Amino acid sequence: MNVQIRRTQAADYYATENVTREAFWNLYVPGCNEHYLLHTIRSHEDYIEALDYVAVANGEIVGNIVYTKSLVRSVDDKIINTITFGPISILPDYQRRGIGSLLINATKEIVHKMDIPAIIIFGHP
Repeated sequence: MNVQIRRTQAADYYATENVTREAFWNLYVPGCNEHYLLHTIRSHEDYIEALDYVAVANGEIVGNIVYTKSLVRSVDDKIINTITFGPISILPDYQRRGIGSLLINATKEIVHKMDIPAIIIFGHP
């Protein structure tokens, strides 16, 4: 299977929200709200547009990953700026084929060049 990883475009937003809904539907609870979370993230000031990527297979968006700004506050009140990814979503028919790893690894390389000390993963273990 040939999968391309590319930046998400505004025209992809609806499709990525559908991918996210399909990926999480009835997974942990009846229904899901991760697609609404994705929709909300994109209008938040902490959303990092440069780290919103899709996976495309056979001309169809089959996966998506987004990042937001985050921070860690130490016990002595020191703040360490970090970023968080999630949700990461893969259509059910494409799960367990390495597409999520492709999205994580491609974006991790970009983050490495951004001088960010840590990526925090948001989601289910």
